[in-house]
Parts: sequence; structure tokens; C-alpha cells
Amino acid sequence: MAERQSVYDTENFFESYQKLRANPVSLNNIVEKPTMLSLLPDLTGKKLLDLGCGSGEHLRLYLERGAGFVAGVDLSVAMLRQAEKKLADFRPHFALYRAPMECLSQLAESEFDLITSSFAFHYVQDFPGLLNAVAAKLKPQGTLIFSQEHPIVTAYKGGERWEKNAQKEQLAYRLNFYRDEGERNRSWFKQPFKTYHRTTATIMNNLIEAGFVIENVQEPMLADRPEWQAEFKDLQHRPVLLFVKARKNVSNFKKFKKTACK
Repeated sequence: MAERQSVYDTENFFESYQKLRANPVSLNNIVEKPTMLSLLPDLTGKKLLDLGCGSGEHLRLYLERGAGFVAGVDLSVAMLRQAEKKLADFRPHFALYRAPMECLSQLAESEFDLITSSFAFHYVQDFPGLLNAVAAKLKPQGTLIFSQEHPIVTAYKGGERWEKNAQKEQLAYRLNFYRDEGERNRSWFKQPFKTYHRTTATIMNNLIEAGFVIENVQEPMLADRPEWQAEFKDLQHRPVLLFVKARKNVSNFKKFKKTACK
């Protein structure tokens, strides 16, 4: 079986993505990062794992907040090279692994206090299997905090995304494919890739079935943050991201029969 590759390692894709992230008024900087960080507990001395860690930006923030040790998992060689540079002055308090985020058995470390993931779980086909792998790496009562593309966004399959008026202003976001779960073929920077759509109910029920207790759910929108109005006008109609904070309940934890990593 061919080794899995990351879309971020394809020609010109990584460079285009880096230019996008350099924009201080980006979805990552204005919406994702502040919301994600607001959900974090005190990190002093804690052991953390970040899934889909990218260039290590969140890992560095965790260490700056006092984390004792952090590990990152990502499929992209280019991203991990950047992460190595970004974290160099924190050596030996970090480790980086190239692997799909649902394949955690190769990690030398076990039993993390906290596992996080930013903007990545919608790339995973087997979500129950991923949750099984995550729960197996968490300490009793350990915490999972993740963000992903909101199911309202991942639902899109084709046609017009928006209903617009005569002036081409966005009126409503179309949800005609919301109930149709499964694979989505996408394109970004002229590069095809796949994501997976699950309804909000499926995401929550998978977490509950895996033995997690859901503690906080966030859906940031324009009404909550008026400073976003100039750049993200579409956020008045829909949340772009879904954030979930959940705790591993040992009494409820069970292993799924299906495994995500082979």
C-alpha cells in the first residue's frame, strides 16, 4: 500500500499556504486561535499532544504557557520541518512525529493530560477510530479540545453555496447536502484533496459513544465579535468552525472494534 501523503507537501501548495497564514487578518488568527486558546486549562507542567500540528505554532504557545512537554503529529514533511525550527529553543521538551493523526501507536509517549487539534479533524475518514486512538493516549479524566470545519461548511457538495440578492449580497448559506454524510472532493490552491462530512449530531454522538463527556461547544459567529465585520461578513450567516472540549470518562471508555490505523 502506498505511503499516505499530505496535500501540504505538493508543489507550490505549502508556499501558498504560508503566504495565507502570514496575513494577520486570517481566519486562523482572528477566529480559530483565540477561541481555541480560550478553552485551554492551566498548562503548567502538563503533557500535551497536538494532532495535525502543522508548523508547530500551537505547540510553541503551549510551551510558552508553561507546559512541561509537548508532542506533535502531522503528515506533512514540510510542516514538520517548520515546526522543528520553531521549537528548537525548547529542546528537549518536545517531540515531532510524521504520521496520520489517527495512527498514534508509534508515539513513544503515553498518557497525555491534554490532546488538541486545530482545523484538522474534517480530514479524517474514520472519526470513531480516531476518537478511540485519542482516548487510549489520554490520562484518566484527560481532556480533548479540537476545532474543525463546521458541519455546515463540510456539507457542501456542489452548486451555488450562497443564495444572493440582485446586488450579489449573501443572504443565506445553502444546506441541501447537510444530511448526506461522507467524502467530499475539494480543491484549494488548484490542488485536489478530500475531506469528510459528518453532521453535528454524529460528531457529538461519536464522542459520547467513545466515553467522552462534552464540557463546552463553541460556534463563533459575527454577532459575537463585531471586530470581524470588515473581513468576515459571511460569519453573520453561519459559523465556519466548530470547537469542542470533552473529558475522558474512564467508567464510560470503551475501545471500538474498528481501528482507524492499519
